[in-house]
Amino acid sequence: MLGIFDDLAAGNLAGVTESLARDVIYENPAGEQYAALPDSGVWRGREAVVEAFRRRAQLVDVLELQQRDVVAEGDRALVVTYQRIRHLLTGAEAGYEASALLSLDDEGLVRYWRVLSESAAEADVFDSDLDERLLAAVRAGDSREVGALLRRGADPNHRETATGLTTLQTAAGLGEATVVAALVAAGGDVHSADSRAGGTALHKAVQRGDLRTIRVLVEAGAFVDAVAPTTGHTPLMDALWYKWPDVVAYLLERNAGLGLHTHYGFSLREHFEYELNVNTRGKDKLLVAEQLLQTRTREDERAAGEQRLMAAVTEGDQAAVRGLLASGAAVDERFPVLNGFNDLHTPLLVASRDGHTEIVRLLLDAGADVNATEPTFGAVPLHKAVYNGHADITRILVERPGIDLDFQGATNGYSPLHDALWHGYEECARVLMAAGARTDLVGHDGKTPLDVATESFGAEHPLVRELAALG
Repeated sequence: MLGIFDDLAAGNLAGVTESLARDVIYENPAGEQYAALPDSGVWRGREAVVEAFRRRAQLVDVLELQQRDVVAEGDRALVVTYQRIRHLLTGAEAGYEASALLSLDDEGLVRYWRVLSESAAEADVFDSDLDERLLAAVRAGDSREVGALLRRGADPNHRETATGLTTLQTAAGLGEATVVAALVAAGGDVHSADSRAGGTALHKAVQRGDLRTIRVLVEAGAFVDAVAPTTGHTPLMDALWYKWPDVVAYLLERNAGLGLHTHYGFSLREHFEYELNVNTRGKDKLLVAEQLLQTRTREDERAAGEQRLMAAVTEGDQAAVRGLLASGAAVDERFPVLNGFNDLHTPLLVASRDGHTEIVRLLLDAGADVNATEPTFGAVPLHKAVYNGHADITRILVERPGIDLDFQGATNGYSPLHDALWHGYEECARVLMAAGARTDLVGHDGKTPLDVATESFGAEHPLVRELAALG
């Protein structure tokens, strides 16, 4: 009876078959924790059981199989074995003990085989190719299998060597919106770039032209103006290039920039003109996209022209600002995206940056958001003020209720105190310290305010010593 284990160890399925009764039942633990095992569940009949063993043999090589203990009683036996297996694709190995209950029929053939215990180490070996199987399921568009593999720990950010793409980027390029949503929900990184051209998942989805997938990625936080480091292409440039006017329309609605350049010398508009000239097919789609670009340009010009409050702030015209606020101008209205210095800034951000002290007071008194952030550097008005050495504006801002003294910018993780010290503005730094700004925050470069101050002023400067004393 126990020779069947020798046949299994040798991969001799013919020998295994000869040891099985025609109506044999093979029962292996089932359920989510055993989903990786190709022979889990109940298998009925000789052919089915041999198929279960064949599936297992396709994935792992049995390096060692020993019978550790046998307890027999009549036609039944409890067998304890030690097995060592290796995954044929990944090379992952594990050794473990397993026990099984076997019973024989009158001819001495195995009629019932029940595995009593499975090892977590064994399941880990079979799961060692999860990432490869996830990629295969993505390419097959099998959303159910994708979900099952993600629940078992497959990595949506696994990078395929041959393509340089993560699994999420592959799904995006295939236009599988449901699959992309599942990958994002499981931690897929919408900001990661492929290792060959530097495109993001959004670039890949745009190239495919699937608007549903594009929406999933943008709503998950993908940067609309992400730039591929090889070409300089943004998703909008790719949408124009691949002739997807509906995608162009959507990206323009999401404030995609028009004033950007490729890395090979073309502006976006020049790149588009080139495409118009060299394409002999699909020009009708390009012409639709051209109309969309022209409409967006006119809308930007109109929006900028209607921003009378921002214009007055930029000019430093206190009287005009006062009058516009009195007439109900939107105090936190954002400037349109023109790929300029004021893109998506509020008037307070600009006034704080440009040193318009009295205008800052007027805007704050009118209810301006003292913690408004701009998307270019991820800075707040306090960053703008101290970065440019405006100590009077710094004093005004730190006294406002609800001010966040310690907001860390998205670009470098610097707080306003970091910025003041970085640019050597001692007075601004002292205003912040007196207001209670934290001195222990760390920027993305690992530097505290003390580190920055030491570099800017030297170790013996009184301000540096004060910071050191604060710990």
